[in-house]
Amino acid sequence: MPGWLGFYAHEEDTYLLRQRLDEDPEIAFILQNGPGRWRAVENIDELQGKTVLWHVPGGPLPLLGRGAGEPDTLIENPFAGWQERREGLDYSVPYFGPSWPSALLLELYTPGWRGLETDRMPLSGLSYFGDQSGRTTHPTTRRWWRRMRDWMRRHAVRITRSGPLEGRHADVWAMPAALHAIQAGLERDDHPLTLFPRPRPGR
Repeated sequence: MPGWLGFYAHEEDTYLLRQRLDEDPEIAFILQNGPGRWRAVENIDELQGKTVLWHVPGGPLPLLGRGAGEPDTLIENPFAGWQERREGLDYSVPYFGPSWPSALLLELYTPGWRGLETDRMPLSGLSYFGDQSGRTTHPTTRRWWRRMRDWMRRHAVRITRSGPLEGRHADVWAMPAALHAIQAGLERDDHPLTLFPRPRPGR
């Protein structure tokens, strides 16, 4: 079953979330290592923007073929890096097809980040793809997702996306610094951002 964990985060909250993921032995971060090149790392210095998380016990990552006639394979060692053979529309993150059970997408934005409005709280989120397209999620990944949701419950407050903060429509989380800013009057976005980088020359 796919899932989405929506939340608001301010600058200070990003350190709390990064520490949680950095200290998790089951999670690796996929970072760009040149045009179309990627590698998995265990720790990360800056977490804002889009980041693919690899749940390592959940299974290997795919290396997609360029098209008909070139089969998909598995990446032998993501920590050693790989060259992508097929890119998605958003080349700021690696492309594993429409979904992949052991990959999660973190979209983390704070007010003012890289030109975003400073007087609005953007909506961040963590996407879990679950069982899709005939692929079954490993039980360890399901358990990890449940632990992550529990962690958010312990460190954040569930609020609404607009209007009064409390109510039956509360469906996203506000981390501590974000909650303080929202309570002080900072406007909040009610939909996730849709950010794509500009196409590379020659595409």
